Amino acid sequence: MVTNSKILVAGGSGFIGSNLISELISKGNKVVCLSKNNIKFEKRIKNVNYIEHDLRHPIKKNDLKNFSDIEYIINCSGYINHNNFQMDGKNIFSNHFEIIYNLIDLALILKPVSFIQIGSSDEYGKSNSPIKESVREEPLSPYALGKLASTHYLRQCYLKGILNTVVLRPFLVFGERQNKQRFLPYLIENCKNDREFKVTKGEQIRDYLYIKDFNKALIKCLKNKNAYGEIFNIASGIPISIKEVILEVQAFIGKGKPIFGGINYRESESMELYASIEKAKRLLNWSPKHDFKRSLEKVINWYSNNG
Repeated sequence: MVTNSKILVAGGSGFIGSNLISELISKGNKVVCLSKNNIKFEKRIKNVNYIEHDLRHPIKKNDLKNFSDIEYIINCSGYINHNNFQMDGKNIFSNHFEIIYNLIDLALILKPVSFIQIGSSDEYGKSNSPIKESVREEPLSPYALGKLASTHYLRQCYLKGILNTVVLRPFLVFGERQNKQRFLPYLIENCKNDREFKVTKGEQIRDYLYIKDFNKALIKCLKNKNAYGEIFNIASGIPISIKEVILEVQAFIGKGKPIFGGINYRESESMELYASIEKAKRLLNWSPKHDFKRSLEKVINWYSNNG
């Protein structure tokens, strides 16, 4: 467990980043949050140094003083966007790769103990589940291709001996503070207000992991030689259908009128996407501790109390 260290979190204003920062601060660490957006005062976490910068552009030499004594870098930045190359895909791909390129340039100056990249299960495409890290990836979108290109660039940095890198591939992480446009908060909001809302038939099989379990896995990588140079699936390893998730939320809230089949599946929709997490169990000594249904109830209650 890393404590009393100085850690740079890029993309720290997002769902995963903000939850992670809270966890790191609770362990006595100092955190520098690098974010494209100006974080409103009421959303800032106490004792965090917030720096506004768009990582599609390099950090200027005059600003390097803001990053002195950084021991670890964690990249949570980059928006999820499933548009294809005909719908601004070139920019989506370029943005993700430019961010990692500029962050690695910064890391080569700062020389941190390790660099943790949050990749994506989308890098696997339609690989057969349960998916192992050893399969050949088949990205189906510019977003996934950008994540995969970043993974391979980080791997090169490790193999050349210039940076200790770790790539984590989360599947469906859920929890408090998630953007209401994401599926689970959207579902909770509609059920709370007893609305009719259209969803697919819900036959897709997915893998949900509570944010606190994800954070534990990430923190275990920071100062762990077993993790360096590796890619890890971070997930529950327990498949569940989207329809089951919808019905669980509806049953707990006691309201909501989902219209199953009201929306078609996405083009190139993966119908089964869940992970093998044996590698993370073996090399990180990590496994999920939070039960899905109990965690889901906590998250529903959080959204009920936070508008």
